[in-house]
Amino acid sequence: MENLDNNYAITTFCYGERYYEQTNRLIDSFKELNDKPTIFVVTDNPDKITKESWVKVKDIREYNEQYQTYNTNYYDFDFSVKRYSVRFALENGFSKIILCDTDVVANESLFTHENILKLFLPNSISGQVTYLFENEEKSNSELGKRFKHYEQKFNVLYSNENFYMPEDCVQFLDIETSKFNDFLNTWDECIKIKYDENLRNVPAGNIDEMCFSAFYNGIELKNNSSQGINLLIPKHNKWY
Repeated sequence: MENLDNNYAITTFCYGERYYEQTNRLIDSFKELNDKPTIFVVTDNPDKITKESWVKVKDIREYNEQYQTYNTNYYDFDFSVKRYSVRFALENGFSKIILCDTDVVANESLFTHENILKLFLPNSISGQVTYLFENEEKSNSELGKRFKHYEQKFNVLYSNENFYMPEDCVQFLDIETSKFNDFLNTWDECIKIKYDENLRNVPAGNIDEMCFSAFYNGIELKNNSSQGINLLIPKHNKWY
């Protein structure tokens, strides 16, 4: 008998044939587990996604038709589309949301509702891998450069603080609903700035946008590795 948990959800995104296959691999990894989360998928081709009672799928056209057209190579793909996956879960009543790349799978030896719920830290975005902003700034990394641009546009300053930026492969978002909506709206504003001012797409993920939107809305950034690691495991296929 399935043990569905309604306290949290997993949400992901997939665009292109190889990624439909990965999403279905993610879904398959839960089939033999008793503890199943609700999984939300936003994609350009819902027909390609495995149908299960605990999997909810939405066409990206219901949010933003511009994402129907996309670069298929990893480095030029516009990962800002992932914010709609988060919105999909939030609209369905979830405020504890795991946002993950679609190449992750459940670790059957560790994944239970009890274990996963330990990884959610109130009013935070957290992950088991984090980057120290000041170290990135001192290196040749591009991480944090868009963040600093958003500071200028919004006339705020956060980058002199000692803070960690959670990697975007697997992130745990635990945010009160009204603040969560404000967070997503700020993320939308950042992407508009990114488009209007032709900011670089490197790094390809949305770590800068998510971290800025968190600070702007009073949400903390944390490392949750002390609560548990590798409950969800990325399985990267190196075709890029």
